[in-house]
Formats: sequence, structure tokens, C-alpha cells
Amino acid sequence: MLLASINRVQATFIVVLIGCVLCSSNIYAAVKKSPIDPKQYSAITLDNQLRVLLISDPETDKAAASMNVAVGSSANPKDRAGLAHFLEHMLFLGTEKYPEADEYQNYIRSHGGGHNAYTSQENTNYFFDVTSDSLEPALDRFAQFFIAPLFNEKYVDRERHAVHSEYKAKIKDDYRRSYAAIKQVMNQENSYNHFAVGNLETLHNDEKRPIRNELIDFYNQYYSANVMTLVVLGKEPIEQLDALVRSKFSSVKNRNASEFSTDAPLFDKSKLPLQVNIQTVKDIHSLTLTFPTPENRSHWKAKPIYYISSLLGYEGKGSLLSYLKEKGWATGLSASQGHDLPTESSIMINIQLTEQGENDYLDVTQAVFQYIELLKKQGVQASLYQEEKQLSEIAFRFQEEAEPIHLVSSLASQMQRFPTELAISANYLFDNYDSELIHRFLAHLTPDNMLLSLKSNREQKGKVEHYYHVPYTEIPFSTEMLARLKVNTIDPTMTVRANNPFIAENLELLTSQPAADVPHKIDAADGFSLWHKTETRFNIPQADLYFTLQTPVANASPENWVMNKLYTELLQEQLNETLYDASLAGLSTQIYPHMKGFTVRLSGYNDKLDLLLNKVIAAIQAPDFQPARFEIFKKTYADRLANALKDKPYNQTTNRLYELLLPQWDNASQTRALQQVDLEALKTFAAQLTAAPRLKVLTHGNIDNTTALAMGATIKAQLLKANTQAVTPIQATQIPKGPRIKETLEINHNDSAISMLLQGESNSVKTRAEIALLTEVLASPFYNDIRTEKQLGYIVFATPLQMNKTPGIAFIVQSPIANATTLEKNIDQFLARWNEELLNVSAEELSQFKRSVISRITRKDNKLSAQTKRYWRELDWQETDFDTRERLATAVEKITLDDLVRCFTALQSRSLVVSNTGKKFTQTTPSKPNTASTLFNRLKAEGVNVPEA
Repeated sequence: MLLASINRVQATFIVVLIGCVLCSSNIYAAVKKSPIDPKQYSAITLDNQLRVLLISDPETDKAAASMNVAVGSSANPKDRAGLAHFLEHMLFLGTEKYPEADEYQNYIRSHGGGHNAYTSQENTNYFFDVTSDSLEPALDRFAQFFIAPLFNEKYVDRERHAVHSEYKAKIKDDYRRSYAAIKQVMNQENSYNHFAVGNLETLHNDEKRPIRNELIDFYNQYYSANVMTLVVLGKEPIEQLDALVRSKFSSVKNRNASEFSTDAPLFDKSKLPLQVNIQTVKDIHSLTLTFPTPENRSHWKAKPIYYISSLLGYEGKGSLLSYLKEKGWATGLSASQGHDLPTESSIMINIQLTEQGENDYLDVTQAVFQYIELLKKQGVQASLYQEEKQLSEIAFRFQEEAEPIHLVSSLASQMQRFPTELAISANYLFDNYDSELIHRFLAHLTPDNMLLSLKSNREQKGKVEHYYHVPYTEIPFSTEMLARLKVNTIDPTMTVRANNPFIAENLELLTSQPAADVPHKIDAADGFSLWHKTETRFNIPQADLYFTLQTPVANASPENWVMNKLYTELLQEQLNETLYDASLAGLSTQIYPHMKGFTVRLSGYNDKLDLLLNKVIAAIQAPDFQPARFEIFKKTYADRLANALKDKPYNQTTNRLYELLLPQWDNASQTRALQQVDLEALKTFAAQLTAAPRLKVLTHGNIDNTTALAMGATIKAQLLKANTQAVTPIQATQIPKGPRIKETLEINHNDSAISMLLQGESNSVKTRAEIALLTEVLASPFYNDIRTEKQLGYIVFATPLQMNKTPGIAFIVQSPIANATTLEKNIDQFLARWNEELLNVSAEELSQFKRSVISRITRKDNKLSAQTKRYWRELDWQETDFDTRERLATAVEKITLDDLVRCFTALQSRSLVVSNTGKKFTQTTPSKPNTASTLFNRLKAEGVNVPEA
């Protein structure tokens, strides 16, 4: 797999070309765009040297903005780890113009939007979206972050604890832990390798050294207009956006700041080659090879590291991954640019190992060097480079539209690296083929220039990283180890990839097609239906083809469910070499199990969609499950089940809600069932699964009725059998009225966690609308109460939690400072207070909340795939009028305050809590046996489900 800066099908960047426009006295710089993109883009620079990209989209239902500041965690003072991240937190908590700590958040939430921010090593990025008619007030609040933040003393200590909670919440995250250990063996003179998140230790605050002063100093040093980049998207014309931005952001001070830099190298070359063994929390088997290289930024048009990573990460026939799989050593592989700094870069190869692969990791590494040697001899080809360029040009030409909030955030970040007029197009450009340049980078992929990291849960007794307490061992390479990596011959099964058969040739859009508003059933038979809608308004020659095979066999027992998952995973593995070529050419495939059977989703350029469909159907008809591969996937499944018990506490408590209320099998049931499954049982099950399924097909996009009927006929002829059996609809069990039902999980984590679900009385559109509106009212005050004011945890949110069609509200908290009982008490206090406060919501406020909810419900589908998924969900719910959004919006509009109060009262009568005590909290009372499982198993057996109306 290639992990690089370009994701051809789903890239978040939209690319634009407009001519220079003279408006008033402002000259707008030309910015490249895709030919199908109707938006207008203009680049300007304010007098304070703030670079801005304006995006005018008259059809948008969301406005959005992002500010990127060219400073990140690398600039932290050596003795103030986490200061940049802490500053990011503090900016949200009041400004001179808007002093209330929750003013910005409340405005964004109540106007149909969302907001967030992140701090990376080199930049800090802030972003939001709102309804399209709310841009000016939102932008006014946003701009004040960069003009006059308060850094209110009242919130300094509270937010220090919030940062600490964020750090503690992820202290058992293996990605963060491994990264922390790797940093320890790199050059400590480079601040990139220092602790970045921050905690109470690094952000200590006292009279001798008040952190607020250092926070303000850091802000004044780096938060300067000349190192900021802003992107604003709205429905207004460019001229109005220009005036709006100038009025809001001209007051941002230009302090003539210099971007932070360091001359110290990332790696201590004298320590390479080096092996680092890292002990993980979860049962992981992973090998990462990192090779320092010269800087790559100046070669952004030639993209040598991208090209090398693409060849190394290839998964088709003759690939390195295919060779490792055949040996039983690996289950996955990715290659990418690792570090990317102004003065140096790196190439990383990550391999997901089997247990045998972990034992033979040096042989795996030697195989990697065989393939590298093959690339040095045969892989640098003009034809392959031209294919990369062709695929990128197609992706550029037919780029799907991104969500406004993601678009502005990504572009603001890109503008830090590229001139504004090139920021969007840079990642798609491939300059002239440069064989010598590619070979120069390949020359750094050698055993003596390598950091090898081996990650597993095997005990390590070498060193312990300070912040995440990660045990790791440094092992210098011996002469014998290096000798084992020497390449004398290249295995003949390894080959450089051939030309791709799935690259689209016909990229024409259909014309003169009948305009259908929604899908229509165009073919049907007993146990079969085909729904179709031709869709060309997105201006891309792509289509989606979804089909599902449904049978009661799929989830009839824990054993069947386990085999359903194994079947779909092995089916995708059987097809992997084919599917990877297809994915490179813009055709994606998902095969996934569900409680009613399994589903296949094919998406991408319609020209070769039928070719891909035939390959997938052939595999379904003739599964070829090899014994060795079966054992590997069975072990991987067992590892996933074990690792799920080590997931973040709030994820586990929330997942348990689904297990209790839906016909799902819990972890223990699956683990026991998996132990009983062998290959013969799986083959028997596979035959049963496909013996007499009901088939439902949806075709949508740049294909006409004739083509849709032909593809449907292929599916029907090959997969439809006689005597199909009806499948019971998936329904949520109704939580009984009365005292709250509770379950406590035993989780090996210091933090406590709670997930409280309040369930709706019915699945009716009216109830769903009321709960959506209630969530809109309660989400911001809940966050402000539990997170900002009481500082009970970093992970705090109230969210609509819908199980199939059954609505509910979930209140979720993970805390390092309070036990589960305290968390529940505080949620109850919040609910009790809002029983009163809800009565005081004014008509104007209620109207604004309604507009916000309706904007979320009715927001337009901005790309084909989003629309297809919505239609597919409606089909699954048997809502064949495809008008659920419209009915929900109408229902929201009709809700009165009395309706809302009644709904809130009813919600609190059906509640379920799943919690975790947290290892650091002493158990003050004996734990009670959990009775929730017994209760809900009985209710499921009795069919006590939430009523439809």
C-alpha cells in the first residue's frame, strides 16, 4: 500500500484555474482548479502580509474557514514541552470582544456547524464550519483568536488539566507509545524528537514561573500575520468575501516573525544501523524500516519519494507483499514518506507481520532489500512514471468535492508549503521524469542507513520512555546481522509492476439522460431487486454499484458470525492483487459482513466497473481459501478480539451499548466460537451463506438503464438461487422503563469512563426529530459543564446515538480524575438542571436550534459517494420513497417547546449506563454482579423491540 500525499480518489484538495480578475483596486492572483469545479477561487495578501485564499461557492449550504499558523510543537522551549498545544487549547476560551469561554463554541454549534484544531510539529491549524448564512458572525468570533485572546487566568489551570487528560487518555495508544520510543533513539538535539503533547509536569504553573506569561510570550513571538495562512469559503461573491476578510483580519498583527527552524539533524547517523524493539500494549506484530534521505520538499514536482513508495507499496502480482504473504510472514505492507522537514526527509516501510514473520524478521528485512535491489535495476522506468502522472491527471480532472470544513483546513496547511496560487494543485503535479534523481533517493535505502523498529507485546527490559512508560531495547547491528541482509540473488517471483489494466479509457459523461430525482426499481424477481439512478450532476464519469446478499444463516449463532467475518476477509484477500491494481486506477472495493449477510461496494470510474464486478463475482462463486492463509487470518481475528479489550475505555463502554441492544455477539462469545472454527467448517458455511440469499442491488452514477440492467443481470444470473429465505429486520431492543440499568466493565486502564444512553420511545420520524433537536440544545452546555468548567476529562461529548432507526442521546465521558460514580452523578446533575433550563429556552432560541438541526439534516450531498450511501441506507430501512431527510426536516419545524420537554422527560425514563471504574480509583463498595446481559438477552428472545411508531 502506498501512503503518500496524494489520495487519488478521495483527496481532500480541490484544484482551480481562474483568470486574473480586477475588482475595485484588488488584483486577484490566478489559482488552478479542476475543469469540473464550479467554485471561484482567488488569492490575496492583506497589508499585514496575511496570505488568504477566498472560495466563492453560491451553491454551498456550509460556510467554512481555517487559519494555519506556521508554528508547532517543534518550537516548544526545551523545558516547556506541550506549550504550543496548550496555546491551541487556550485560544478557544475567550477574547476581549467575546470574553465568555463558550461563546465561540456555542455560536458554531447553534448554527449548524462544528469546529476543531490540531497542533503538529510545524503548524497549528484552526477550522470551523457553519450554515452558509452565518459566516460573518462566526468569522468575527474566529478572527479574535488571532487579534486579542484573553488567556484568562481563570482557565489556565483548568486547561492544563485538560491537556493532561488528553495525554492520559492516550497513554496506552500504541501508535503514540511507539512514536515516543522511536524519538528517544533519534537525535535529541532536534526538537522534533521531543515530547509534544504536554502534561501537568511539563506545563507546571506556580508563582515563581507562571505559565500564562510564557504562553503570552510564545503567542507574541510566533502568532504573526506574516506566518499565517487563511482560507475562507462562503456563498458570497469574491468581492464580498474579500471585503469581509479585510474587515475581520486586517487587525491581526504582523510581528515579522520567523518560522522556527533547527540545524540539528533528525537522526544520529553514527548510531545507524540500529534495531529498536518496542513493547506494545496490544498484541501487535509490526516491522518498520526507516531510511533517512535528503530533503524532498524542493522536488515536489518530480516527487521521487512518492514514486519509490508507490513501487514499494504495490500489492499486485509479483509485489514484495505478495512474496511475504506467500512465505507466511506478513498480512499487510505500506510505504510512504516518513519525515518531511526543510532539511531532510525519510522513507518508511511498515510491514504487519505474522507470528512467524516476527520470528523471522531479519529474513523479512532481507526480502525487502531484495525488492529494493530489483527497483534499483528495473524499477526506474519512464513508462511507470508516466502512468503515475496519467493517474494523477485523471484524479485532478475529476476530483470529487470535499466537505467545506476539510477543504479549508487542508488548503490552509498546504499554503504554508506552497505559494497560494499553487497550494491546491501542488500535490497533483508530476514534472518531467528524472531517473537520476530517483536513483539518488534509492541509494539511501541500504542496510547501513536504517532504523529498524520491531513492535510486539513481547517483554522488553532495556529502557523505559519517560512520558508513555514504553519499555524498549536498543540493539546495534552486529556484523552477523548485517551479513544476513546482504542481497546475492533476487527471488524470481518478485517483479516490478506491469501496466494497469483498470485505467479508465472512456471518461465521457452521459448526455440526454432522463432526470430521476431518486432511484427507481428497474428489475425484480423473487428474492432480487435492482434499483438505479443515473447521476451526472457531479460532472465525474464515475459510478457506484452496491449489492448485498442477505440470509438468516449469516448471524444465526456466534460461530456463524465469526465465519461470516472470516469469509469476507478471506474473500477480499483472495482478490487482493486484483483489487490493488483497480484501486490505483480509481476503483475501490469494499466487502464487509453484517448481521443480515454481507455487502459488496464497487465505486469509481465506470469504464472498467463491469470488469471489476466480474472478478468479484467469480471469487464469490469459487472461494479459494488456503489452509495457511486461513490460520493467519484466524489468528489475526483472535488478536483483534483480544486487542478490543485494550481499546480506549470510552470506546469499550460505548461499543457495549450496541452489543446489549442489537443482535450482536459479544467479545467472549466470538472468542469461544472462533476457537471451534476450522477450514472445513468455513467452507461448509460459505456454501450455506451463498446457497439461497436474497439480493438487493443499487447502481448509481454515470451509467444508463441499459448498463445497469446488464450488470444487475450478471449478479442475478450468477448469485440468485431458488428458495430464498426472508431475513428479519435488524431492530434495537427497548430499554425497560423504570430504574436505570447499569453494567460495569473491567478495563485495564487508569481512566474511568461512562456511556449513558437515553433511548427514544419509538422509531417514528417525530421522535427522531425531537431527539435530534434535543441533542442540538444540550451538546454545547454539556461539554462546557463537564469539560470546560468542571474539568472532569478531555473526552466529553453528547451525541445522537441511533441504532438502525432507533434514536437516542448518549452522554460520554472518559476521566483521569473522577471515578465512574462521580461521572454519573455529574451527568445526572446536568440532566436535572436542564429539566428546568429547557423550560426557559426562548422562542427565538428554539427557532435558531431548529434552523441548525434542519441545516444538518438537509445539507446537500457534495459528492456521488455520499449520495449513494444515503440511498443505500434508505433501501436497507425499506424507505423506498427516499424522502427521510425531508420528513425529518418537516417534523423538526413543527416541534414545540412542550414537545421537547415531554420528549426529554420520556427519554430519562429509559436509560442504560455502561461504565468502567478505572484502575487508579479505589473501589469503595463491593462490585455488584452485572445483570444487564441477562436482562437484554431475555428481552431479545421475547422480541421486545422499540416500536416503529
